[in-house]
Amino acid sequence: MSIFDRPTSKELLEAVLHFINEEIESNDYTKDNRFKFLIVMNVLNIVKREVNLGRKIEETFFNKGLDLLKEKNFSIKKISEKIRSEELIIEDQPLIDFLYDLTIEKIKVDNPKYLKE
Repeated sequence: MSIFDRPTSKELLEAVLHFINEEIESNDYTKDNRFKFLIVMNVLNIVKREVNLGRKIEETFFNKGLDLLKEKNFSIKKISEKIRSEELIIEDQPLIDFLYDLTIEKIKVDNPKYLKE
């Protein structure tokens, strides 16, 4: 359930992406302008993936981070500080697994094509 009216943020993103894609496919623009449209499309697709996946990723890694830190509060900054202060050892497998899994999830948002073989 959402307290917001339609169109939803997902629907708005889809509409903008569709419009820009139609513009790119037209012959009304120079190569430079088409390239700029492609950059905008890429940014909007990142935002779309973050809207679709972000909450689930944040919840998952918040819980994993709590387990890793064995504390009541979690943040990426706190992990960074603990690595710097050597409270977390970079060679420890749970930390490696956490960082690896987090990186994979971030790539799924930023550019999922990098994960395809």
